[in-house]
Amino acid sequence: MNKFLFFDIDGTLTDSDHGIQWPSESTLAAIRKAQAAGSRCLICSGRNLGGLKQYLALNMDGYIFSDGGGIYFPGQEPILEPIPDDLVRWLIHDVTVNRHGEMILAAVDRMYCSPQEYEFMTEFTGQIAAAENVSLAEMLERMGIRHLADYNGEPVMESDVGFACQADEDAFMRDLPEELEFVSTTASYGRGERTSGEVTKRGVNKGAGIQKAVRLMNGSMEDTYGFGDSMNDASMLAVCNTGIAMGNGAQELKDLADYVTGDIQEDGLADAMRHFGLI
Repeated sequence: MNKFLFFDIDGTLTDSDHGIQWPSESTLAAIRKAQAAGSRCLICSGRNLGGLKQYLALNMDGYIFSDGGGIYFPGQEPILEPIPDDLVRWLIHDVTVNRHGEMILAAVDRMYCSPQEYEFMTEFTGQIAAAENVSLAEMLERMGIRHLADYNGEPVMESDVGFACQADEDAFMRDLPEELEFVSTTASYGRGERTSGEVTKRGVNKGAGIQKAVRLMNGSMEDTYGFGDSMNDASMLAVCNTGIAMGNGAQELKDLADYVTGDIQEDGLADAMRHFGLI
């Protein structure tokens, strides 16, 4: 079949809103059928490669991580598009000092978190640790969760940022260097009045990562399908020939999609794959 399928994780492959960190049996079966039919199936995630470690066991054909900041094909070295060092330093100062905001710096295998984000990631990691029956400390180490104060200058592909209110985010956007790109994720991940977004080097996003990965696989964008649920998936749905939004996804993404499938709890991903004759 020689199709190329790109899947977001949280809310698309897994029902993470309900503490489920692994795809359902029906979803896994659909992916295996698609691969058996000749399709290449890849994860396309905002998580860094360290945060994808548990999903390497899915035996996908590739992994686009950090919102397109990196591409990993099993057995090969990761291909990276890091944010320049001086702009990483600017981000840390502007977000945490000037705006009193929160942030995560995503290196390849580690995530450096400001205090509130560290607390949030600890809670999230605890759910995974409980599901796998390991200690929280072991899971934090496995996923590379660190305090922002421990950041040592290693390459950063993406940064999650959060602000207390829209006015703070607007001020951040006015000062954002033109070398950086920002995608708002408030519609999917905002909490109360808090806003959220993701920062990469300009030109780096999930869509650009997909285009690069398809070129490396000697494929055609005409044969691409993107599956997502949140606004950081917008560039993915935009570049893929067929963009598919989950029924549980953000309405803003559904408005951009070529097709809206069912909720993740209703086997929506497999239904979409059947609808398009991929399985």
